[in-house]
Amino acid sequence: LGYLSLVRSKPAGSPDLPDLVTRIEAEVQRIDDIVRSLLELGKPSRGKAGPVEVQGLVDSVVRMLTNGPDFGQVQVAVEIEKGLYIRGEPGQVSQILINLVLNAAQALKGQGLITVRAKAHSEMGMAHLEVIDNGPGIPPEVLARVFDPFFTTKSAGKGTGLGLAVSQHLAHGMSGELQAGNAPLGGA
Repeated sequence: LGYLSLVRSKPAGSPDLPDLVTRIEAEVQRIDDIVRSLLELGKPSRGKAGPVEVQGLVDSVVRMLTNGPDFGQVQVAVEIEKGLYIRGEPGQVSQILINLVLNAAQALKGQGLITVRAKAHSEMGMAHLEVIDNGPGIPPEVLARVFDPFFTTKSAGKGTGLGLAVSQHLAHGMSGELQAGNAPLGGA
């Protein structure tokens, strides 16, 4: 609203207008993301589950995210078992991956390695997908609350605490499960 007030006070053709409009758009997008996440927590699955080719989906998510500001010197390695398919909803699986990879990049603070790994799990035709970073890991007090709605370690205005809660909800809706932990050699 503050940016809109500034736009109204500027004369037509003011050189500041494009920047203000860009800021308004970013803030509206942030609000939209928050509202969508809140709505997602309270409703059942929308789409129809079907076969999802994991390699293509992961490659698409990685391509989209690595151009963002959180990936300055972050490398992303992808290790996907050839021909791996899972049963799920592509949009929801993408949303989960986006949240996990973005959180990993933010934990790395712009420098480090993220590995996205997936392979078939022999029990009950399941698959196991991991997003691993070589960052500082997750402190025990944070690990206990990481999937709680509205819990965040990010500064005000940087996170809503909904990404992992929504991801957990989406995973459960597809008969999946999310777990968080620290890697044996460091990172999460």
